[in-house]
Amino acid sequence: MSVITAQPAKAVSQSKIVIAAIIGNLLEFYDFTVYSFFALTIAKLFFPAHDPVVSTLLALSAFAIGFVARPVGGFVLGHYADKRGRRAALTLTIFLMAIGSGMIGLAPSYASIGLAAPALIIFARLLQGFAQGGEFGAATATLLETGSAKGRGFRASWQLASQGAAALMGSGIAALLTYQLSSEQLLDWGWRVPFLIGTLIMPVGVYLRRHIVEEPKQAKAAGSSLEPGLVRKWFLTVFAIMGMTVATYVLMYYIPTYSIQYLKMPPKLSMLVSIFAAIVSLTLCPLWGALSDKMQRRKPLILVGRIVLIVLLYPAFWLMNQFPSLPVMVGLIVLLMLFYTMGSAPAYALMPENFPKHARAGYLASAYAVAVSVFGGSAQLVVAWLIKVTGNTMAPAWYMIVCVIISLIAVSMLDETGGRELT
Repeated sequence: MSVITAQPAKAVSQSKIVIAAIIGNLLEFYDFTVYSFFALTIAKLFFPAHDPVVSTLLALSAFAIGFVARPVGGFVLGHYADKRGRRAALTLTIFLMAIGSGMIGLAPSYASIGLAAPALIIFARLLQGFAQGGEFGAATATLLETGSAKGRGFRASWQLASQGAAALMGSGIAALLTYQLSSEQLLDWGWRVPFLIGTLIMPVGVYLRRHIVEEPKQAKAAGSSLEPGLVRKWFLTVFAIMGMTVATYVLMYYIPTYSIQYLKMPPKLSMLVSIFAAIVSLTLCPLWGALSDKMQRRKPLILVGRIVLIVLLYPAFWLMNQFPSLPVMVGLIVLLMLFYTMGSAPAYALMPENFPKHARAGYLASAYAVAVSVFGGSAQLVVAWLIKVTGNTMAPAWYMIVCVIISLIAVSMLDETGGRELT
């Protein structure tokens, strides 16, 4: 009888741990979403230039520069999570991310303080990048190590699903402000509101992570060693993430700017496209993760999803350019996101399962940080630059195709881990 009565409490505790683990990822991608939506506004206020495209490139460069600090955060905070425990690392990362968000929301404009204004934005992005570098490894390790082996894929998939939730929240708030405020009000103060709202996640996250998340038994074991087998898997993980992160930042975060600048769609309509993309990510990721648990295999779903995505990218962007309307854009983005989530959600379990517990957070955090820094953080800047240099609005499709092909090869070389016990 005592075992039966203990089960519900355990389930509730586990659900709270899942929420605590993903809330930092939620804040991270919420910030990405609102920055992407207001990139043109930030460009005007903090990076003024005679050419609007150059101004936008400078604003996207500030966004990308935050990723420079991610590898440092990945190595430092990932190792910290393996040595000191998941809870300590997770509490620190969300605290630092919220400070960065608040700095952006309160920063004076270039007209007020000159060069100090863009410097503040850049410093805030560097602080966020350092914290975000360690967030993924510790949070994903917590999700993987909490609960039964049969639900690992479902739990880990919430890391990607939380990105959809964050994008939905961020795009929803951005769309609401755009519809309710005038252009002058948005430029004056409205764009700051989403960043300040983001800081409210911090006290909730700190509370959950300090008082709910429990340390895994081996979390304080010795740190990772540079074993050749693990180093090989580290490199494969970097390139396995490559295709996912580039597709994420282009399909979910660059699309509003792309739709406005090159497809000449109204800002209010372009935001709706990202909202639908976020809904697909939020709803389908847990389903694909659960299906990989049921199949007891991760790789079939990953490979099929990525292959179909590669095939669809060029015709989808061609149709967007030929028929730049809301129904066409929404339909194509939903279709692309369907196969993107299929090829990505199960990978959030496959990649950490390839590393042993005592070194999981460190290897995963550093691999993720390097991949997102090199490929994800620069994705919007790269595709914007490619369009400007080539004059070809199909450049985003070609760039994603190349990255997803490389990612497909890398993920196929990782060990199949579905149904296996964690080491």
